[in-house]
Amino acid sequence: MQSLGAIEFRHLRYFMRVAQELHFGRAAEMLGVSQAPLSQQIRQLEQRLGVRLFDRTTRSVTLTPAGRVLFEKAQQVLVSLEEGIRETQAAGGLSSGRLRIAAVYVGLYNFMSKAMREFSRRNPSVLIDMQIHTTEEQLALLKDRKIDVAFVRPPRTASGIAYREIYREGFVAVLPAESHLASRESLEVEDLRDENFITYSSIVGVSYQDVVLQHCRKAGFVPKVVQEVSHTMTVVAMASAGIGVGIVPAWVVMTPMENVVYRELPKLPKAVSLVVAWREDSMNPFVRDFVRCTLAAVGETGH
Repeated sequence: MQSLGAIEFRHLRYFMRVAQELHFGRAAEMLGVSQAPLSQQIRQLEQRLGVRLFDRTTRSVTLTPAGRVLFEKAQQVLVSLEEGIRETQAAGGLSSGRLRIAAVYVGLYNFMSKAMREFSRRNPSVLIDMQIHTTEEQLALLKDRKIDVAFVRPPRTASGIAYREIYREGFVAVLPAESHLASRESLEVEDLRDENFITYSSIVGVSYQDVVLQHCRKAGFVPKVVQEVSHTMTVVAMASAGIGVGIVPAWVVMTPMENVVYRELPKLPKAVSLVVAWREDSMNPFVRDFVRCTLAAVGETGH
């Protein structure tokens, strides 16, 4: 039998991520590591425990009975450990502090208020500094340790940064209110064939725009672009001015604007995702508690 001392904290952290995602590629992305060292750490954990934790095929990853037991018990251990750390920090005078959070706009209209409410209830003496930045701005701030938690569109894998997907959403069409298409409850991409398009500038690097362009090509047309912008709300503002139409993430339906209507595009996939990101070596004792409050808030809102 292997000694428990042979099991390191990183083994459990890596195991829990794979067990939650049931996909080594996604787990590696969320952990900010490449897939090869992640697989190596899992094999090392299995060797030290003397049991197989996952059944792996080319198409799926599932927990073995032993893996399910470890998942359940490790969850209890990690929760107890985090509570112990929080109590230790409180005893040492760290019950107060500051948490610097940044997010893209969607966070304000969705889960953020619930996450902050729960976090503040648990940590009433912690000051929250909330900022709004683009994904690229947030990643730079996170790298420079100028923020503690970021809510961003999925970036490239970065060493030392942990990621957890919060949810995915689809798309809606943004139309001027006077558009001949505004009377319809939902649309297909091909219905926009003859419209002037407002799209995102290529320098912004919005990956989900590629999904939109791909579906336009499948529908047999290339959008006639009349404006390129850097922010979703600018698309909405220009549509309100009658300049053209846009296809944007569905969260904008929570931001009504005069002279604009939103119409569902049900055949487009839910390809717009949002992740919470933080530095794995963060010394801020409140980071992981805020992440946990966020995941709970997302669960409540049904995403």
